[in-house]
Amino acid sequence: MPGRSVSFYISLGVVFVYCAVALFAPAIAPFDPFAISGSPLAPPDAAHILGTNDLAQDIFSRLVWGTRATLILGFLGAAISVALGTFGGIVSGYYGGRVDEAIMRFLDVMMTIPSFPLLLILTIFFRPGIYMTAVLMGFLGGLQGVRIIRSQVLSLAVADFVVGTKALGAGDGYIMARHILPNVLPLVGVKFIFSAQHFMVVGIGLGFLGMGDPAVVDWGQMIQRATQNGGIILGLWWWLIPPGLAVTFLSLALAWFGYAFEDRINPRLQVMRV
Repeated sequence: MPGRSVSFYISLGVVFVYCAVALFAPAIAPFDPFAISGSPLAPPDAAHILGTNDLAQDIFSRLVWGTRATLILGFLGAAISVALGTFGGIVSGYYGGRVDEAIMRFLDVMMTIPSFPLLLILTIFFRPGIYMTAVLMGFLGGLQGVRIIRSQVLSLAVADFVVGTKALGAGDGYIMARHILPNVLPLVGVKFIFSAQHFMVVGIGLGFLGMGDPAVVDWGQMIQRATQNGGIILGLWWWLIPPGLAVTFLSLALAWFGYAFEDRINPRLQVMRV
């Protein structure tokens, strides 16, 4: 479908631009994000293209550096989440029986606990840095991904090629790694994209609530400071709007990329939309 193909490449390009900005932040940002680089609440000019905040810090530099923190939270959290969910789902679906029952009952208990309030409690208790926050988000999100992978593995475990491989004397580890895992990788890829989008938004929410790492610039902190220190009342659009737009464009790009990628790996979806 041409429309889906176009959205796939456009969204991929947008995500690539964000990744490039995060990677080359030291070269792109004109100032240190924590440095006093002018007068407080200065409007945009040649030296500060997005003006300064109430601490006289360059907003554009903080916006650029905030991209790195957001992507780390999203991609690292998603990597941990899909790794945990894939491992648990494959083990549960492949072995079945008591192993499957034990894992499912554990998930039933954990799923009754709201993940975001639990994440807030853990963040308050540990006061973790950006990497530990990503680990906590990935662990909590991975528990939900187990069921998705398990449902796919249940049908694969009784497929003829798996049963035949068992009959030839192959070990369980070999079968899961060489025959089960490759068949669930497309589903894992889609789960990774949407998990990354979710964790980026959650990380920004933590920063807005003041639960982020104070030693790291993130967009949530920028939005919080703008709302609490006159950004809205004084009409300082250059302080509040840029991080909000950055969040919106990144979230939309990941969502479009995820939907287009899902279409590419699932021919049945393409047929349904014709």
